[in-house]
Amino acid sequence: MSPLRKTGITAYRKAAKLASTEIIPEPPKTCDGYLYKVKEEDSLYKIAKKFKCSMQRILRANPQLSSRSGTIFVRQLICIPDFDILPSTLLLTLGPQVLSVELLDATGTPLQVLNGFTILAPRTFIRVVFSEPVSLVYFFFAARGKMIFRPSFLIGIETLAPPQRSVRFIWDVPVSTRGSLYIVGCNQRICGPAEEILVCRI
Repeated sequence: MSPLRKTGITAYRKAAKLASTEIIPEPPKTCDGYLYKVKEEDSLYKIAKKFKCSMQRILRANPQLSSRSGTIFVRQLICIPDFDILPSTLLLTLGPQVLSVELLDATGTPLQVLNGFTILAPRTFIRVVFSEPVSLVYFFFAARGKMIFRPSFLIGIETLAPPQRSVRFIWDVPVSTRGSLYIVGCNQRICGPAEEILVCRI
């Protein structure tokens, strides 16, 4: 019997839309990982697949979720527990390659590069072009040269349906940010190598 059947969860049920008068359930009080905002097309199964995490781990990290129904709601925040999402063995040179990255301010002006570091704007717009269509793009931030691909290092994730070669991402950058921005694109089968960009916000 599959793990999904053992839990009794309706894993494939899409996220429910709440009426404006209803309240979206609160996220867990603590999250050792990444708070993910549920999208309209999501189900618990899709979220688990996206983060390469078992549904049981997601349920343990989210006591507010029903372990029987697995009901989630659009715009609800759920905790993705911390673990290696993308071990280096999953990042293959045969996968999607990053061809170009633009970091822009709110007016669309390219950001200045100083001593090898791109000086980030408070709201930075990131445009990435890949060598082939991608369905998922991960954006991680870590200390310089530390290739750590865990939920707690995620600054965002973009789902592209249908898959596309280009993606746009908005990063609201905290003050005193300094380190490496890593961008990883994945198709339906594998993820390509990470692109590292040194960044800082003064």
